[in-house]
Amino acid sequence: MKNYLTPLSILVGALFVGIAIIQSSKSEQYEYVKENVVFDKNSGKTYFIDQKQYVDIKGDRYQFD
Repeated sequence: MKNYLTPLSILVGALFVGIAIIQSSKSEQYEYVKENVVFDKNSGKTYFIDQKQYVDIKGDRYQFD
């Protein structure tokens, strides 16, 4: 039988590195515009923390708790 340990360990290691890169890119997802206003770069939503509301891309305003 062939030795599959080395290729398998390389694939598993590459998987872990890929997951780490994806998770690190998510840390830059939010941007503070000004005090109590946060912009989500991925979804395009603007959160108003003090009013507990957010505005989506279409301009619709929603309430959250």
